[in-house]
Amino acid sequence: MVLKLDRSLVGGAYTHFRREGPRETLKAALRQVDASYEGYYYYANYRYKRFRGRCVDEGDLFRTLWVDPDSIVSLPTRRFDKWENMGEIRAGDWDRPDGRYDDRPIVEALRARFNEGCEWDDLEYVQQALERVRAGDSTWNGCRSPEDVRHRCDQLDRLYETIRDHGFKSQAELHGTDQKSILLSGSFDRSRTDIAVHIARDGKLLFVDGNHRLAIAKSLDLDEVPIRVVIRHKQWEAIRNEYRRSPDPTQVDERVSQYRNHPDITPAQ
Repeated sequence: MVLKLDRSLVGGAYTHFRREGPRETLKAALRQVDASYEGYYYYANYRYKRFRGRCVDEGDLFRTLWVDPDSIVSLPTRRFDKWENMGEIRAGDWDRPDGRYDDRPIVEALRARFNEGCEWDDLEYVQQALERVRAGDSTWNGCRSPEDVRHRCDQLDRLYETIRDHGFKSQAELHGTDQKSILLSGSFDRSRTDIAVHIARDGKLLFVDGNHRLAIAKSLDLDEVPIRVVIRHKQWEAIRNEYRRSPDPTQVDERVSQYRNHPDITPAQ
C-alpha cells in the first residue's frame, strides 16, 4: 500500500523548516499530537554530539549513580544546562570549584527549617520571596503570588515527610520506567531528573540541580541519593577509560587506581 501525503501539509512543513529551523519545526509537529518536543530534541542533540565523539555512550548517559549526599560540596565555575549539555565530555577550567553548595541561600533556609525547626515565615529567604512576588516579580521556581510561596513551603514540607518516611527514590523508581523512556515519553518535564551533577577532572561531584531534594537528604543524614551526571571533564573521562580498558584493573598506575571505588568508574550495566 502506498501512503499518499497531503502535498499542502508537506509543503507547509518544508516552509516552516526553512523559516524556523529544525528545532521549531519538530516542536510544532509534536504540538499537533499534544506531545512535548523537548525530550526528543535533547536526545537528538545528544546523538549528534555523540556521533561527533563529544559525549559518553548511552549506557553512561542514562545511568543512575548512588552517592553519599555529603560528597556533593562545590559548585562549578561555569554552569551548563542539565538537559541541553547532557552526556558531554568537556575540557577547560569550568570544573574549578566556585563556591559551596551548602552556602546557597535556599540551602541555608531549608537547613534552618528542617534541622532547626524554624517556621517558614521566620526565614529571610521566604520573606524575600514574598517581597519579590508582591513587587510583581517571579521567584523560587516560578512563584508569582504570596499564595504560590505558601504552596511552595507546603510542598517542601510534604517532600521532606515523604523522603523521611519512604526513602529517597530515583526518577526511574518513581515513574516505573527507565530514564530514556522518561526523556522520550512525549510528556517530558524538565524537572523529572535525579539530582544532577558534573564530574570534575579529579572525580569530585559538582552540584548542578536538585537543591531541595539534596538539602533534605543532607538534613535527614541519608547514606546515599541517586544522581545523574550531566558533564564529565575530559581528564576524568580519560581516567575512566584507562581503568575500564585495563585487562587487570588491579595493575593500573596509582594515578588511576586511587579512583577504583569511585561510583563513576565501574562500567555501566
